Amino acid sequence: MLRHIRQVIEHPDPAEEKSDQPRATDRGLSLLRVVAEQIEGISLADAARAVELAPSTALRHLRSLESAGFVARRADDGRFVPGPELLRIARSLVATVPLARSAEPVLAELAGATGESAYLAEPADRNWAVYTCVAEGHHAIRHVSWLGHRVPRRGSAAGAALAGRHDVDGVVVRENAVEPGVTAISAPVFDGRDQVVAAVSLVGPSFRLTGRALAEARRTVAAAAGRLSGS
Repeated sequence: MLRHIRQVIEHPDPAEEKSDQPRATDRGLSLLRVVAEQIEGISLADAARAVELAPSTALRHLRSLESAGFVARRADDGRFVPGPELLRIARSLVATVPLARSAEPVLAELAGATGESAYLAEPADRNWAVYTCVAEGHHAIRHVSWLGHRVPRRGSAAGAALAGRHDVDGVVVRENAVEPGVTAISAPVFDGRDQVVAAVSLVGPSFRLTGRALAEARRTVAAAAGRLSGS
């Protein structure tokens, strides 16, 4: 996959010197990452600014990625979003991850019981976690799918759960941590050696996750994480 992406990005461009190809590859991959992380889309100006490129240079790279299907440009507002080829690869990779496969029925049951969207978060590195599996809730107002989206570990419910920090019931709750008006409820998932390997998260609007609903959600999230532990 990376070889394919590199071939696209390294396609000869009159504005790029051959000796600059490694640098051009880094720029293109950086742009791809920026677009992949912005599920709502990102403008050319913001994408260029994020990777410290001139808009004209960023546009050349984005057009190369677009021609290969790794990014797409929306017709209504011109913002760049993940393309069909990138989404296809992401889905195929998720399907091969054993923990994500095991999580699918557990998250589906959790989302069905609460009506809120349920996620499996796994560590990407020391600073970020990534949602590798999702089951969307059924409420009209609900948290949209963030499959493949990165969230900061610092300050988030998923990050606290991945670090093993939680309340006595094994659950951690954060409100307005990643998005305003959104509450996340997370619990750690352990492997056979009692090491935290992932976190189950339930995410929904704060106005609904209060009182009895929040208390019940805490119990169901803890139970779901317990079912996955040792998988």
